[in-house]
Amino acid sequence: MRFQHWFYTIPLRFRSFFRRAAVEKEMDEEFHFHLERQMDMHLAKGLSPEEARYAALRALGGISQRQEECRDMWKVNLIDALVRDIRYAGRALRKSPGFTLVAVLTLGLAVGANASIFAVVYRVLLNPLPYGNSDRLIDLGSAMPSRNIPSINLTTRLYYQYLDRAHTLDGLALYQTDELTLTGQGTPERIRVSRATASLASVLRVAPVKGRWLSEQDELPGATPVGVISHGLWARRFGQDPSVLGRSMRLDNAATTIVGVMPASYAFPDPGVEVWIAFPLTRATASDAYSIPGVARLRDGATVVGARAELSRLNADLAPEYPDGGYGQLVSSATTLMEATTGRVSRTLWILLASVGLVMLVACANVANLFLVRSEARQREVAVRRALGAGSRAISSYFLSESLMLSFAGGALGLALARIAVDLLIAYGPANLPRLEEVRIDSVTAAFTLALSLLNAIVFGAIPLLRRAPLGAALHESGRGNTASRGRHRARQLLMGGQIALALVLLVLSGLMLRSFQKLRAVDPGFDAASALTFRVGLPRSEYPNRVKMAAGHRAILDRLSSLPGVTAVSASTCLPLSDGCTQGGPLFVEGRVLPPGAKPPIVGFHTVAGGYFEVMGMRLLRGRGIDQRDVERNEPVVVINEALANILFPRQDPIGQRVRLGVPSTSADAPGWLTIAGVVSNTPARALNEAIHPPRLYMPIFWSRETNISARLDAMSYVLRTKLPPLSLTGPARGRIAEVDANLALTQVRTLQDILDRASAQMAFTMVLLLIAAGVSLMLGVIGIYGATSYIVSQRTGEIGLRLALGAQPRTIVRMFVRQGGIVALAGITLGLAGVLAGSRLIESLLFGVGPRDPAVFTATTLLLLGVALFSCWLPARRAARLSPIDALRSE
Repeated sequence: MRFQHWFYTIPLRFRSFFRRAAVEKEMDEEFHFHLERQMDMHLAKGLSPEEARYAALRALGGISQRQEECRDMWKVNLIDALVRDIRYAGRALRKSPGFTLVAVLTLGLAVGANASIFAVVYRVLLNPLPYGNSDRLIDLGSAMPSRNIPSINLTTRLYYQYLDRAHTLDGLALYQTDELTLTGQGTPERIRVSRATASLASVLRVAPVKGRWLSEQDELPGATPVGVISHGLWARRFGQDPSVLGRSMRLDNAATTIVGVMPASYAFPDPGVEVWIAFPLTRATASDAYSIPGVARLRDGATVVGARAELSRLNADLAPEYPDGGYGQLVSSATTLMEATTGRVSRTLWILLASVGLVMLVACANVANLFLVRSEARQREVAVRRALGAGSRAISSYFLSESLMLSFAGGALGLALARIAVDLLIAYGPANLPRLEEVRIDSVTAAFTLALSLLNAIVFGAIPLLRRAPLGAALHESGRGNTASRGRHRARQLLMGGQIALALVLLVLSGLMLRSFQKLRAVDPGFDAASALTFRVGLPRSEYPNRVKMAAGHRAILDRLSSLPGVTAVSASTCLPLSDGCTQGGPLFVEGRVLPPGAKPPIVGFHTVAGGYFEVMGMRLLRGRGIDQRDVERNEPVVVINEALANILFPRQDPIGQRVRLGVPSTSADAPGWLTIAGVVSNTPARALNEAIHPPRLYMPIFWSRETNISARLDAMSYVLRTKLPPLSLTGPARGRIAEVDANLALTQVRTLQDILDRASAQMAFTMVLLLIAAGVSLMLGVIGIYGATSYIVSQRTGEIGLRLALGAQPRTIVRMFVRQGGIVALAGITLGLAGVLAGSRLIESLLFGVGPRDPAVFTATTLLLLGVALFSCWLPARRAARLSPIDALRSE
């Protein structure tokens, strides 16, 4: 029965709302029909037409009253009242354009800041990775704490060990990223390619949108080269041709058949990879080279902690069988793939979100102060409404409608500003921010903005109700009853103090980041970044199959580039400073030294360089000499080491003339592979400017035929051109000269040395700029709030000021009185803010460089700045009031 009732009434109510005119007309016709029937009955009894009409109206009880009862049954009066309240609220806000504009702009700035940072946090940290059950994916990282190696990749031997014996893993895969030259379809292009095992797609639980993924047959020796391309490469290079499957592309001049196209959301291991090819892997070729990253999926019920313990145990099981592999010191540091992807920036983003949350609180305190002042000024209006019969519900609905309009207007403005901010972030944000390409304003961010606006509306709408004055006092003709009470003054002072405290927190955070950025930029990178162009050139292995041809190719490129107009010097290296992922490494042994039992040699990164590299880079030569072109031409077995390696191997000794050996120990002086140290150069950072420990480095000339145990790769090198011209202006001419050597060669990573240096501090600069913006906005809002509250207090006390002036008080005394009162509130807020900063300063310690979280210079400067701004904001309205004549001040009362 109840269901039938709702089945009937719900459509009726919808019809009553959406077809209002037709329903009203039907209701009028219905009541007039009943009225006419009643009149006919009374006319039949002998009454006159007029008497019959009055009798019919009395019998019906009044048509208007009955119609209102019907409208109440339709439940549309509530909507009518809401529409009416919104209309009234709109008129009231239009009559106060200053209040409306300040409130909307304040809320818009705060909501926009929160929405934009929330969009980044949600997409980078909270949104799952675009893989099936991505929370079960782990990164197979390892470490060797005993050898001071915090992070190291897997070996192929470990891959088979885990594959055969790990019970916590439900599949694992290897991948390795490289750069190859794509030809055969337009201009030659250097692209990122990932060599992956066939198990990668099943581990990640992804599938191509066209074609298939790599298979185990593709990994076998002699298999036809096949590749899977990214959605971006399919669109950019092949115009989204539906018949792309089966087409051939040339990677390093080797024909590769396209067998699949991945979805647009697939970006593993990073968004720059555009082609995936088979990893050439067999059990017979398994080695102990720690050079391959791995990813795995946890079995149901398994945890990351359990997998970490099991993998460490499996590492130790390999140690007796392969004693030279270092497996006994290897400890698994497996972590979730999400943490491995975002771990570097997660704390930074959470701190930024908390910072803009503080901006939101400052804005809310500011607007709440405006609402408080406005509610006190409108106490008489509220009292008149109550005296005319308006209940608490009607008054609440009116003020809530007003706050809803302001909050939603501010939310809409904030959402528009957030969209602009996100676009700017994507365009100019740090390139190493993970998942940056996924950031956008989506439905979740819109819902977050809506919820924030609703919360603001409820809070602001409640203020006039909480600050309601007694009816008699509010209606008092003299208006003295409207003067703010001590409790209301205290509420405004609390809001002012809260704004100052929150603003101080943000000012200190931004000041610490600013000092850290200054310290970071003052770090000596060990090279001269001015007026130098760099780019990377890769040589296809099919055309340059051995080191002899590779060395000859690089020599030809260097000769062509050195003749460019404006180029003063040119050289090349397999890896530049602050360039991650290109350094090779291996154990280093010193001639004549025997390691104690159980001791391990240091792991050293090594680079191959062309002649004159240190001079072109501007690296300081500390001892001996550098590597010149004669060393390259004669194939001399000389090396140059950096200061960090010299301190490790030869503390308080002269390393010049000492001989070292990479990879394999030997006690024979005649054994091949010994390299003579010719010089020591300054340290250069490998990955970041704020490296606490400089890694040991070894530089060797381009050996093209000399036998060494480990030789750096020569297939790709980074070129450095020192020039008197604007560096980027040489890009075109350099590309032309390289094409003279080989038309199929492509340039990649074209940038200046200064760009590399700037990129190393980009993340700190990004954090600093956002914190400075947040601090600036909060300071501006705080100043507006303090100024507005002080101005209102001054206006409320105009009569008192006039009386004081009439009794002989000096204007400076009046100014001093208001400034002192504001200063007390400011000092209380500063004290509260300092306590909050001191309590939470350790949270940002990991973001700082060269500055302590309680740096006295930053605390002193920000405190004085905020106190000065607060006192100035109090002084302005007080000074204006002190200039009033006593007669005008008393007349206003």
